[in-house]
Amino acid sequence: MTATALSVVVGVLFVVTGGVKVVGLRQSLAIRDHFGMAPMTWRVIGVLESAGGVGVLLGIAFAPLGGLALAGLALLMVGAIVSRLKVRDPALMLLADALVLALVVATAAALLAER
Repeated sequence: MTATALSVVVGVLFVVTGGVKVVGLRQSLAIRDHFGMAPMTWRVIGVLESAGGVGVLLGIAFAPLGGLALAGLALLMVGAIVSRLKVRDPALMLLADALVLALVVATAAALLAER
């Protein structure tokens, strides 16, 4: 049950955050520019986030897919943290991304524990 609840939270979170990047909402574009990323790179990250979120949600029915999607999302979050370090964002911003990474890892751990 815990893995399912966490999977729903993580899946929806990343479908939304990825979708915002793909659609190009103004706030998202400001963040992209802050990081100095090319528009195509930002869209690719958005597609990967959304695909990972969908993979986590589908992983509720097929656990191996969820595990693979969570691994990919963990790597994306490491990249997000590195990007924040590069632009010297405040510690609070780093902490937010670290908490999302921890949520992804906790979801993977719950998934493994229920197997």
